[in-house]
Amino acid sequence: MRFGLELSGGRAPFYRKEQTVATMMDDAVFCLLALLILPTIFYGIRPLITAFVSCGACFLAMVAFRLIHRRNISLSERSLFVTGLTVALLLPADIPYWMAALGGAFAIFVAKEPFGSTGRNPLNPAAAGVAFLTVLWPEEVFRFPGVGSLPLWGRGAEALPAQNPALSLAQGLRPVMEPMDMLWGRYGGPMGGTAALVIAGCCLFLCCRRTARWETTAGFLLSSALLAALWPRFLGSPASSAAYELLSGSLLFGAVFMISDPVTSPKMPVARFVYGLLGGALLLLMRHMGHYQEPLCFAVLLSNGAAPLLDRLALRIRTRGGIFRGKAFHAQ
Repeated sequence: MRFGLELSGGRAPFYRKEQTVATMMDDAVFCLLALLILPTIFYGIRPLITAFVSCGACFLAMVAFRLIHRRNISLSERSLFVTGLTVALLLPADIPYWMAALGGAFAIFVAKEPFGSTGRNPLNPAAAGVAFLTVLWPEEVFRFPGVGSLPLWGRGAEALPAQNPALSLAQGLRPVMEPMDMLWGRYGGPMGGTAALVIAGCCLFLCCRRTARWETTAGFLLSSALLAALWPRFLGSPASSAAYELLSGSLLFGAVFMISDPVTSPKMPVARFVYGLLGGALLLLMRHMGHYQEPLCFAVLLSNGAAPLLDRLALRIRTRGGIFRGKAFHAQ
């Protein structure tokens, strides 16, 4: 897979940067591992073990599925680690190991392998795995520990309501913590979804490397912020509502690592932006009217279903001479 950038200055016809599936997976794994650093500092070695268990379950699920269906087994399938790390980072730091393993195994055995090899799955596997756990054990998935060293077995002390901004918002209350205090993630939440500054750095890295496309993430954040400002869940200013919604739960993590997944998102730039707008709007609507504290995975899965339609609509508009004639990126 090659991506090119066309320039219109005349000094050089074009600039082309080689990119492969392997390098894209390596970039994603690098960023996801970077997100494990702060949880390890805050909670001890428990997050690393959970991530290892989830990745191991993904690998074993792939092996089992391919043995059953007599397909070749690849020992260098990097996408397994992307899925395993994503599943782990969306869960509490003290989630039971068997649940992290079950989420990873479901993601691969049900949401990825039945559709073929890497690049053919219509749904984000990690979103499917965590959604599966959420439906069956919501109390476990949304029980976040307070910051502090965790035991290797069992669950730690649950975070106080004041230490969980997402829970406060779900109850219609303004969080006690200030937005600036939430940037480093020292509060109860998904172990990879609370460190806003680290996620922002990962986003910049992935976009510069063209592993992720900015249109999808920008659309997702834009619609989330606008809906939060226009439809706050607590009495406060529109700006504070937008800040709390963006920084709480796993919204930022989903904007960078899930909604922008190149396999399940549209291929055309305009379609990607509209797709991001749709995903952000769905998430905020579900936060207002849904049953779960954080419905990110369900918003991602619903958006996945709309991706092919958005691509077809964008292509039809362009082929009919619409306003979207310019092509900045092309894939070969």
